[in-house]
Formats: sequence, C-alpha cells, structure tokens
Amino acid sequence: MDNAHTSSKSSARTFTFVVTAAVVVAAGVLTWTRLPGAASDPPLEPVPGEAGGTVPFLMEQQWLIRMKLAMASPTRLAPQIVSTGRVVPAPENHAFVAPAVAGVIGARRLPSLGQLVREGDVIAVLIQTPTAAESAQIAVEQARVESERRGLAEARTEALAQTELFRSEAARAERLFDAGAYSLRQLERARTDLAVAEAGLAAVEARLEGLARPPAPATYEVRAPITGTVVGVSKRFGEQVQAGEAILEIVNMGTVWVEAPIFERDLGRLDENPRAAFTTPTFPGREFTSDVLVDSGAVIDAETRAATFVFEAPNPDRALRIGMQTNIRLDANEEVDVLLIPREAVLDHEGADIVYVLLSGEEFQRRDVTLGDAYGGMVAVVSGLEPGERVVTQGAYQLKLQELQPADPGVHLH
Repeated sequence: MDNAHTSSKSSARTFTFVVTAAVVVAAGVLTWTRLPGAASDPPLEPVPGEAGGTVPFLMEQQWLIRMKLAMASPTRLAPQIVSTGRVVPAPENHAFVAPAVAGVIGARRLPSLGQLVREGDVIAVLIQTPTAAESAQIAVEQARVESERRGLAEARTEALAQTELFRSEAARAERLFDAGAYSLRQLERARTDLAVAEAGLAAVEARLEGLARPPAPATYEVRAPITGTVVGVSKRFGEQVQAGEAILEIVNMGTVWVEAPIFERDLGRLDENPRAAFTTPTFPGREFTSDVLVDSGAVIDAETRAATFVFEAPNPDRALRIGMQTNIRLDANEEVDVLLIPREAVLDHEGADIVYVLLSGEEFQRRDVTLGDAYGGMVAVVSGLEPGERVVTQGAYQLKLQELQPADPGVHLH
C-alpha cells in the first residue's frame, strides 16, 4: 500500500516537471523572438513563376510601358513552302562590255566601281593594234608612200626652179612694161606663168607635207550597251585588250532575279504561277514580293532533289544586291485553318516559344506555344492558344522580367 502511494507521488512529480519545462521553453522562445535587436530569419528568395502560373502586372505598370495586346485570330490560309535563295542579275540587265577589235586602252578614264553609266556612253577608247595581215598591208603601204615621197621631192625641186625662173621673167616684164618696151599683154602673160608655177609648187609641197606626217592611229570607241551600275572593272589604262575580252561588267539593278531551290516533294503543292514573298538578313523587317515566275526548273538536281525556281523582283530603290541571301516563302495550292498572332508576341524561354495571355485586367499567364508557318509579321500557332484569347505584343519582355524577378507591388517597371 505504501509502495503504491510512493509510486503515485513520484509519477505526479515527474509530470509536473515535464509540464513546467515545456512552459519555460515556450516562454523563452517567445521572449527571444520579442527581444529588441534579436536577429530575424532571412526573407525567402522570390521563386520565379512556373509555366501556366499567373503574373501580376499593375495597370500603372501597363500604362508606363504602353502595353499592347492582340487577339488570336482564326482564319484560313495556304501553308507556306520555304526555301533559302539568292539574288542574281537578270540576263537582259547584265552585260560584260568587250570591244570588237584588239587595242590598247587610251587616255580616257574608265568608269569606277559603283558608278552609274547610261546606254550609249563612251566608256573607253582603244588605240587599235593591227593583226599580222594588217601589219603586212601596212608595210606595203609604207613602201608605196616612201616611193611617192621621193618622186614628190624631185618634183618639188623642179617646181621650185621653174617658179624662180618665172619670177625673174615676171620682174623683167614689169621693168620693160614701165619702160614702154613691153605691151600689157606680154606683162599679163608673164604674171600668169608665175602664178601657175607657184600653184604647182604649192601643190607638190602640200602632198609632201601630207606624206611626212605619220598616219593617225586608228581608234575605237567602246560604248555602254545598257544603263546600269559598274560592278566589275577588269582592265586599266594602257593595258592591251583582245577582241571580245571584257573590260567592264554592268548590271541594271532596277529589276533582279531571285533563285531558290524547291524540293521535289513540294512541287506538287504549288500552283503554276505561285506568288513569292521573301526577306533578307540585311532587311529582316522588310518583305519583298514577286508575282512573276520566270522559270520553274525543268531539271531536278540529283543530289539535292530540288528544282531551281527563278522569280523576277522589282528593285526600284536598289535595296536588293547581287548575291544577297533571301528567305523565300511560297503559298501552297490549298488552304487550312490557322490561328494567327503577331510575331512580336512570341518570346524565347529556355529554348521554348512562349506568349503571355491576358487573364484579367492585371493578371497574365505564360503559355508554351507550338508555332507553325510565318506569314509576314504574323505567325500561326499550332497549340497553346485558343481563338479569341488576347496575347501581349508590346510589353511581353517586361512581363517576362516581372515573372522571373517579381517586383514589389509598389515598384513600377520602366
């Protein structure tokens, strides 16, 4: 009986001790947390929003960045057949300027690279160089001229002597006429004889002078066959040029051709005269178009299994340059249902395409989307959006920053 009582007292004391210790510990923790200057737990790092989560963005923030939205619009469009091509000159607007005769480029300055020349402009003057046959003919002619020159020299000597004789006779007739010993008729005859002798001498001297002058070298003017820009200069002043050898290359840039390979599997999906739209790395935001198919490629390349399509493209401002790469799109000969949004609404997130969809006035949701064909400034969405949903275009990047690094509600993004 005493033992049982003693055990009961011991259990009561143990329970009282445990309860008292728990109260003391709790009071100590409460006191520690309320002590002035006590260290507080560090704040939790903000966790980026997960895909599909909402992103808050206040109206004031939207106004500051001039946020814009666009609706996902369903429509029917032709699928796009894409290829990479290049700009080439149109044959009728491309000329290699070559003379029809051989010669040396004369003193006239040749046009420089990039210079605009017009059809008919003289672009070079050649001093012709004779061929072997022409050289032989020239030698024969020179021998004839030399023989004629010697004969004229003898004739000049005789004409000079005769002129001096008639000059003396005319002077004598003047004296005799003054003395009354000659009649007027005799005086006029003496004067006529002198004039004839002087004319004969002058004719001989003129012929001699003509033979003494070396013949002027034959020249040949090279003219521009088309109006265009000089894109190549292969000769310089003083160089020898053979007949048919190119001096200049001229391209008229007003109209150019665009060549692009189209794979064999896509040929059956095209109309007979498809319309082409293309961009270039130089002007990624500008779309060029062509409604003229020059050639649809009669031969399939054995290695690439593609036919080369050639389109004619107007180039009034000469933005397209020869050799420039093009990203070309052709409409297929069928139409399918597509959902379009502006390309600027699509962002890259860890290798995936995303958009931000408006849920309410100040809430947005990130969506992973699968993209289809591009149509100029628009792009088709295969999955991830529903028709009528509104996506952020201007301001999408600021939303991404807000999601990855949430700002305090009172802080405005700029």
